[in-house]
Formats: sequence, C-alpha cells, structure tokens
Amino acid sequence: MNARSNSLDDESRLSIAERATGHTFRDRSLLRRALTHPSFKEEQHGEADYERLEFLGDAVISLVVAEELFKRFPAEREGNLTKLKIGAVSGHALSAAAEALGLADALFLGDSERGTGGRGLASALENSFESLVAALYLDAGFDAARGFVARSLGEHIGEHAVVSGHPKSDLQEYLQARALNPIYRLVVEDGPPHDRTFTSAVLVDDEEIGRGVGRSKKEAEMRAAEEALSRLAAPPDARPEDD
Repeated sequence: MNARSNSLDDESRLSIAERATGHTFRDRSLLRRALTHPSFKEEQHGEADYERLEFLGDAVISLVVAEELFKRFPAEREGNLTKLKIGAVSGHALSAAAEALGLADALFLGDSERGTGGRGLASALENSFESLVAALYLDAGFDAARGFVARSLGEHIGEHAVVSGHPKSDLQEYLQARALNPIYRLVVEDGPPHDRTFTSAVLVDDEEIGRGVGRSKKEAEMRAAEEALSRLAAPPDARPEDD
C-alpha cells in the first residue's frame, strides 16, 4: 500500500469512491462497507466488511457484461461470447479497473494487511470493485450500476479481451460440445480473513473432475479447470483413480 492511502481520513476515502462511480450515496454506511477489507473488520471488532456485497456485485457485473456483449456482437456464437465474458469479468480485468479508478487509496485495510506490503492488493481491488458495484446497485438502481460497469470495463468488453487458452473457457467449450456443463463449488476456505486460501472443485453431473487452490475464488476455479482439462486429456488408462 502506498503512504498516501495510509494518511487519508474516512471522508477522503468515501469521496474517492463517489468520484469513481459518479454518484453521491444516500447511504454512506453502504459505501463504507463496500470499501472495508475483512482485515479491517477483524481488527475493528464488528465493522461490516464487503464480503456479502461481493456476492451481489459479481452477479450484477456478469449480467451487465453479458448484455453488453449480446448487443455489441449480434453475430457471435455462444461459445465466443462466453470467451469474451470470461475475459471481461476476470480477476485481472476487475482489479485493473479498480486500480485505474484509484480504489487502492479508498480501501479500509487492517494493519495486518498493510503490513504484508500489498501482496493481496490485486485480490482486494477485485473484491472491492464487485462490492462497489453492488453498493451502487442498492443505492441508485440497476441503470446506475450498468453505466458504471460499462464505463469501467469498457476496454475489456470486446474481441481483444478474449483470453487464449483460458482454462475455464476451454473446459466450458469441451463440455458443451458433449452437451455437458461444469459446475464450480467452493469446497474449503482456510486462513484468517486477510490471508485466505480457497479450494474449489469443478463437477459434471455431480462428479468431481478437477480441484484447485488459489488466493481468490476465481483463481481456485481456474486451477480446478486446469486440473480437469489435464485429466480429460489424459489417456483413460493414465487417469488417476478417484478416492
């Protein structure tokens, strides 16, 4: 974290987020929650953090990006639209958008997280972007959230956003060609709020075909998809037996 972010008062942090969204929040506590890292909640004993808002924000972002892609590329097939969507809502895209908006200075972080030297900043920025979208949706409605997402992720919503060889995209295409669909489930969540690791499994028809570990849920799902692709590509007699 930079020195400037440590010196900002609460009002300055909230103002940064409001300038980023172009909206003055009626519910300032909602905005504050969207910017509060779990490490800050842990140290402040009861301060609400952004984790629940992440859940809602992820869904809003997904809908907005899908709608934008549907309108921008009327001739594209479902498989290509899926690739475009995966690129646009990836952790890298969300954290890059949050950084460009200056949200790194707006975050409420605990001393333990600041002491890591910012190793988890990319994940925190990704999460805060999702939670800020949710807060905007709740405070101002879907149209405001849609406009913010479209502006902030504009450069990622397009053909150049396709991630060649993205494991989740490749697995989706492989399975859809066989009339199957992957389902991702969070299996284990370990560690303190400011330093968590996640383990996710990918299943087809309730059968686990891959498992992965990461510093965020999205990374864990990507690793699970990588393992699934590796197992599916292996000759049948070379595939590991399930326990």
